[in-house]
Amino acid sequence: MSVFRILTCLGLVFVASMVLGCEVRLKPILHTVEYQSDVACAPNPKDCPWARLEEQAQFSALVNCLLAGASVLETEPSDRSVRHEKHILAPTPPRYGYEHVADPGEGKRCQSDASVCRVASRFDRELTWAGCGTQPLKNGVLRGGEGMTGADKLTDSVVVTGSLAESADGFKPPQGMDGPDHFYTFTLTEKTRVETAVGANSSDWSRTRGHQAPWQPALFLLAADGKKLGKGQVWRAGVTYLFPVELRAGTYYLVVDSSQREFTRGDRLYRLYLGLNRNHLGPTNSQ
Repeated sequence: MSVFRILTCLGLVFVASMVLGCEVRLKPILHTVEYQSDVACAPNPKDCPWARLEEQAQFSALVNCLLAGASVLETEPSDRSVRHEKHILAPTPPRYGYEHVADPGEGKRCQSDASVCRVASRFDRELTWAGCGTQPLKNGVLRGGEGMTGADKLTDSVVVTGSLAESADGFKPPQGMDGPDHFYTFTLTEKTRVETAVGANSSDWSRTRGHQAPWQPALFLLAADGKKLGKGQVWRAGVTYLFPVELRAGTYYLVVDSSQREFTRGDRLYRLYLGLNRNHLGPTNSQ
């Protein structure tokens, strides 16, 4: 069959689909991610702290879902008066793969007569990976403070959820952007590797507009005196990150910021990740 006849047939199929009212819907991308816990040592395998290690693995999966650009796909309701329950990004419980032997060079090794306990996905079996799903947004879980004096305090590696829907523009241009923002603070008692990223919680789908990408949050790192130490880079659509850095002991601030035009898209929710001595974002920035 000639190329002309093939193109003609495809054109007829397209016209027929329009006449018959066929609707093309965008299917959401299913993200699956790897995960791993820390290494624990135990006298024998039955003494491995599996509950704690699975909790660590779940946190690892959540961070990887955020970095993968996974988001809640919000479908435009046919009845605009209907208010849907808000959902946030969360990993689905994976089929955990248990590893009892640490690879060489893991850093933390056990004595020769102890069992090495770790929960990790298997690279060669995606069945053990975690899917990136959703969970209902519970009351009282929203975080974020207004300005440096009202900054929300973070004390450990964590992923928090915030909403800029009712926030003010405290970090204004030229330092920041022209949309609402949230401030966070954390204090280090020793030199620490710090990595952080922020991701928009949702993207939109409607019959009239098709798929609309998430809004792009901005992210800044400030010193205790307010001096800007770092500015976020676009990791992928809806996800912004700061290059991992080693920071000296002291107090620091993170600003989740937005442009007015960007932030009005989606549900205004974001997920902020702070990692202290974690390694989800690659090597430390040498600068």
